[in-house]
Amino acid sequence: MNQLTLAFDTATEECAIALGMVEPGVVGVIAERDLDAPRASLTRLLPTVAELLESANVAPGDLDAIVVGLGPGSFTGVRIGVSSAKGLAHALGVPLYGVSTLDAIARRFAHLDVLLGVVGDAMRGEVYPALFRCANGGCERLAPDTVSRPLSAAAAWATADEPPTILAGNGLRKHGDVFREALGPGATFAAEGLWTPTGRGLLRAYADDLAAGRVGDGDAGAVLPVYTRLSDAEETERDRANATADASAAQGSVPDSGVAGPEGGAL
Repeated sequence: MNQLTLAFDTATEECAIALGMVEPGVVGVIAERDLDAPRASLTRLLPTVAELLESANVAPGDLDAIVVGLGPGSFTGVRIGVSSAKGLAHALGVPLYGVSTLDAIARRFAHLDVLLGVVGDAMRGEVYPALFRCANGGCERLAPDTVSRPLSAAAAWATADEPPTILAGNGLRKHGDVFREALGPGATFAAEGLWTPTGRGLLRAYADDLAAGRVGDGDAGAVLPVYTRLSDAEETERDRANATADASAAQGSVPDSGVAGPEGGAL
């Protein structure tokens, strides 16, 4: 199997795009565009995809598969990437596959022999921490995606049998001091230019998933974003629902008739 594959990710401030030939464990990158596009991925993603395909003399109908970064990351960014990928996959009639944004970042360190800690920015004073064992051109994920307070994540890594030796991820811009203090001189911060995903990293993560048999059947409907928690809007709605339920409980249950009071039997 050798697939002409388009990959992109908009879960961070970086808009990462690449085109390549992919088979299990092997990637041949044809073209890539990695753009610094904070709050601009909605307007820049598809035009850049079109430009990249044209520069490679590839028509959209030539694609065999699309790969999208699923997050975790910016809620809005993840939605833009996943919805765009679903639309393209449906329009072109090609399979869609998802990979973790944090896995794509980790692939930037696959040539090293290190224990890598990726710290994604989860906003609200939280981070997405993930550990990877990188060696021999590959990266093995050691824990599932989660969300955590920076101090808790840093403390857990610092007290582990083997703390990470290299740190990367855009969460370090806000919370780097917390991890630096907890881990001490034994942990090195990667250059900031290596803290976000690349299109090449997405293709490599997908190739590794192919080799390990971790991909699905390519059904676009089955490709779901990785959020790890509720969005702001969903939390607001949950809090509103909880407040309404608490108010109802304080006033007494409303009967099936929907009428509160002596006639309805609630008061």
